[in-house]
Amino acid sequence: MTSTTTLPIAMPAQHRERLLQLAREVSFPSGARLFEEGRYADRFWIIRTGTVILDIRVPGRRNAVVESLGHGELLGWSWHFPPYQWHLGAEALSPVRAWEFNAKTVLTTEAEHPDFGRAIASWVGQVVADRLQKTRIRLLDLYAPHGSETLP
Repeated sequence: MTSTTTLPIAMPAQHRERLLQLAREVSFPSGARLFEEGRYADRFWIIRTGTVILDIRVPGRRNAVVESLGHGELLGWSWHFPPYQWHLGAEALSPVRAWEFNAKTVLTTEAEHPDFGRAIASWVGQVVADRLQKTRIRLLDLYAPHGSETLP
């Protein structure tokens, strides 16, 4: 699924190219945990193939899946904001191929190239807003008496 937060749509070509120059290709088998809520966030990924689920810890219950991500989507935004701790957990639902980025390298490049930094910050901000809304709806569906049926 393509949305306004996927890399090809969310970022101008020149900034997308600069970002991809900082990437390394990685892969994960189905079932691999990529990160855990509350741990240090020092990297992020753009998914090339496969599906990753995002989940949140729910005391006394299994982790609640709040979203699934696929091709072109940003996996991880916590690296961009102090204290650099993951806000959700992530698991490969299927085999995944992705571009991986070292957060420190990207943050340094942002500081050296302000237009690039603004493009990344805008993209990450869009992703955070989108994920917050989707998480809110998912949690209402799971735990509220009437779900999210009354939301606009």
